[in-house]
Amino acid sequence: MSSYVVSQEDVKNFLNLPSMNDQEGISFAYATDPDALAKLIPAPLKLVAPVVCGYVVHMGKPSFGGPYLEQTLFALVSYKDKMMGSYPLTLLLHGPGAEAGLVAGREGAGIPKKLADHIELRRNDNSASATVERHGKTLLSVDWEAGDVNDPSILQTFGSQFALNKESEMNSFFFTHDLVQDKQGANHFENVELVATQMKSLADRVEPGKLSIQLASTEDDPFGELPVLKPLGAMWYHFATSTMFNTLHLEQVDADKTAPYLITGRYDRSMMNPLATTYII
Repeated sequence: MSSYVVSQEDVKNFLNLPSMNDQEGISFAYATDPDALAKLIPAPLKLVAPVVCGYVVHMGKPSFGGPYLEQTLFALVSYKDKMMGSYPLTLLLHGPGAEAGLVAGREGAGIPKKLADHIELRRNDNSASATVERHGKTLLSVDWEAGDVNDPSILQTFGSQFALNKESEMNSFFFTHDLVQDKQGANHFENVELVATQMKSLADRVEPGKLSIQLASTEDDPFGELPVLKPLGAMWYHFATSTMFNTLHLEQVDADKTAPYLITGRYDRSMMNPLATTYII
């Protein structure tokens, strides 16, 4: 029987080893304007290459809820020139388990996540396509065609993460924070900390191919801020398992300097402007 008070066993199992198993879809990469991308990377992280990576995937068996579709765009960055990893700019979710995925990621790990209006992922023989829609626009449209990639050099980037039948590890950088309300009623970002989550993944299906991609923007989701200068390649892949097994607490950062980077990926402009709203009948 359910209750507003759960057992200690439930507390113990809450978000224990969060996993996104049976994960399948399109991973992709494209070259973008290096100056435009560098402006979006907060200190102390440093941009490694003027490349935007991303995916549109079906999370078939998450450990914290129902299945859902997820999209991301991320940059490749380094921390103190030692640790390499991804810095996600946006993650949009859609489907039965999307709310659970958003809560687990945004509240549990500081991941910039929002809900999409619609995400669609289709495969037919040796081709696949995906679209992501939010606030009346198709923000992202990607097509994959099995075969040679657009630029063979991207296989070096893909290689470590998508080693077939060999467990790989990847770091992702996020900023956790508190929202604290002052006596005048205004909320402020405080206790901002750079963390790195560590993932272990096992790819049992990897199919490289050619990428076609289109981007668009809304006031809340500026995908077009990072133009496609050159498609580099795409991959249809399946992760049998993918588990977040550790979080590294790296350093406290300046809250005022970091706050401008924390909003767009997590919230819409209506959080700052009450006139920015949407009416749907």
